[in-house]
Amino acid sequence: MKSLKSKNLSFIAFYTVIFAAVSMACFSFYFILGKTFFTTGDGRSQHIAALIYYGKYLRSIFYNLFAQGKLVIPQWDFNLGFGADIIQTFHYYVIGDPFSFLSVFFSPEKTPVLYTINIFLRLYCIGLAFFAYCKYHNFDRYASLCGAFVYIFCGFSFYCAVRHPYFVNPMIWLPLLLIGIDKIFDNKNFLPFAFFVFIACASNFYFFYMLSIIVFIYAIVRFFFKFPKQEYKDIWKYILLALAGYFLGICMAAFIFFPNVSGFLSCGRSEENNPLTLIYRTNYYIKMILGFIAPSTFGSYSTFGYAAPALPLIIILFTMKDKIAKQIKIFLSIGIIFFLFPVFGCIFNGFSYVSNRWGFAFSFVIAIGIVYAIPIATNSNFKEIKNILITCFAISFFVFALSLVSKDVREQFFLAYIVLFLCTLLLFIFYYFKKSTKVLYFVMIIFSAIFQGNFRYAPKGLDYLHNTPTQKQFSLLLQEYTTPIKTNDNDFYRIETSNLQSPNVPAVIGIKGTTYYWSINNGLLYDFYKEKNLTGNALSSHGLELHSELFKLFNVKYYLVPENKENEIPQFFKDTGEKYLEYKIFRNTEFSPFGLALSGEHIENVKIGCNTLAAEANFSNDSSVFLSIPYSKFWKAKIDGNKVEIKLAKTAFMELAIPKGNHNIELTYTNNYSILGAIVTAIAFFVFLILNIKRKIKVNKNYENHSTNFKKETLQQTF
Repeated sequence: MKSLKSKNLSFIAFYTVIFAAVSMACFSFYFILGKTFFTTGDGRSQHIAALIYYGKYLRSIFYNLFAQGKLVIPQWDFNLGFGADIIQTFHYYVIGDPFSFLSVFFSPEKTPVLYTINIFLRLYCIGLAFFAYCKYHNFDRYASLCGAFVYIFCGFSFYCAVRHPYFVNPMIWLPLLLIGIDKIFDNKNFLPFAFFVFIACASNFYFFYMLSIIVFIYAIVRFFFKFPKQEYKDIWKYILLALAGYFLGICMAAFIFFPNVSGFLSCGRSEENNPLTLIYRTNYYIKMILGFIAPSTFGSYSTFGYAAPALPLIIILFTMKDKIAKQIKIFLSIGIIFFLFPVFGCIFNGFSYVSNRWGFAFSFVIAIGIVYAIPIATNSNFKEIKNILITCFAISFFVFALSLVSKDVREQFFLAYIVLFLCTLLLFIFYYFKKSTKVLYFVMIIFSAIFQGNFRYAPKGLDYLHNTPTQKQFSLLLQEYTTPIKTNDNDFYRIETSNLQSPNVPAVIGIKGTTYYWSINNGLLYDFYKEKNLTGNALSSHGLELHSELFKLFNVKYYLVPENKENEIPQFFKDTGEKYLEYKIFRNTEFSPFGLALSGEHIENVKIGCNTLAAEANFSNDSSVFLSIPYSKFWKAKIDGNKVEIKLAKTAFMELAIPKGNHNIELTYTNNYSILGAIVTAIAFFVFLILNIKRKIKVNKNYENHSTNFKKETLQQTF
């Protein structure tokens, strides 16, 4: 046991060292050019903002818990856009993601460091999860190492890891979920599957949906290969076990799953309407065929980009006819069919627009195919491998010829196929002279991965870093994310923030702004923007665009504007003489206070608490008061302690009927799905714990019975 443990630790240590070297080499141009890892606008506007916000959010919860002795969990933030549910907004990015939890340890100024660490940590864990699957199936350890680097550094991870780091999380959860299915088949134990479902579901419900489809396909194919025909009639038993694990896992994640499903179903994004066609454009299929070993993306998040030795190894796999090879070939065939037709991209994307973000699963199958083929390949002789190598030579020459007439092919595929040609040439020589190819495959995979990364990011390659800010450029944006605005004003008011570098700065620094950009938003706001002809969409608001009516409606009191744009704002905004960083602060001389009635009277002494808003009213007549807070069924209102109805007003906001006289008003936000989810989670974890204890008792009892029977048989043989 000590020897086995030592070997495992040595293997992980070796993997860690190689991973560190390869990952630094793959992303070398980020360091050479002094670029940040916020490769896209989403990284700068959404991901960094979400991490900073989440770090503050967690620290506030822990401070209240340990310093004040109170468990206070904010559910609503008035500074989040025009006001929004915190969990529904941030689960898509950080809440529930175990890697983002590290933000609690990083100050806002150090969040870019966390962002970078998170990218490499996720990639590292992809390899660990892959090893876990390979070890469970007793695959060759050396081949598993080769397959891991193909999986970690595939086109999907190169494309997504820096754009949307949490997009690679399902690459970690997938192998674990598949182990869970195999454990059900092997010993009818659904508890590991339930636990992995819990992790995947809590991490991100969007990718959990995709993973659910993929795991279902895997389970069906595996069942019919795992069991003989006479046991097919028992399939319902395994279906019930899998469903038990699946629903137990979801219930364990209910505290976050329930509120987020409700938020997703009501968000504006579901209204995106991109036409679904029967097939993709011709260029898509050309790039798909040529892109197997090239780092290009051929549309709708579709990308292959595997290390060059993957091609001959997959060809070898397709010549194999054993049961395991057949399963892998079926999975690959299913994946290719899914890539061929847009309808599958639509299904995997929740029947919304077409997106092949499920492609990480295809990369996993490719990597497993390589793991299974390498032992066969390394034991093959020149005669057995010759035709496969000739095929790879022919494919390379075909691309070389095509590049002479097509600039697009020359720019995106020529160098990749030079790498394939050189790898094939090396294999040809090694096989011909009967040299060991075991180490050669690994070395070629490593260097191919490094080429993939550098060709994708290099200025002379695909130049993915063209619009990526340098560290110095990003520091200006970081200043906005970390510098609060002080106006010494206690009113409920908003600030026009359309000139800030990121629409999510208001949420991060804690002001009520007019801009935001998040993937999950209140769908009613989208309807409101359409009515007012604003340029905001289902995901974002970019300000009120000088609409004087909206400045009044949203209680805009201040306007942040650069000096070169101060002549573009309405005349009723006057310079206060104060500044926020490089922005001048203008004050609205026609400011309309929050909670305004048609009579001109308004509520007073507005105080915002955790999930609450309290105010006072002294109206001369019964009045309907408009509240510039996005409508949600989870808001409840009381006047003088008595419940009153909150009405939907102006498409997306709230209205309250307040009788004449002096009154105390209290609004309270409680997401009922969060409460229900927390209760279900507590019960589910209790059930999970009890089932685990019962199973361990049963296993120990069986072991004791087996041990007792063994001793009896030994005594009988002795006498």
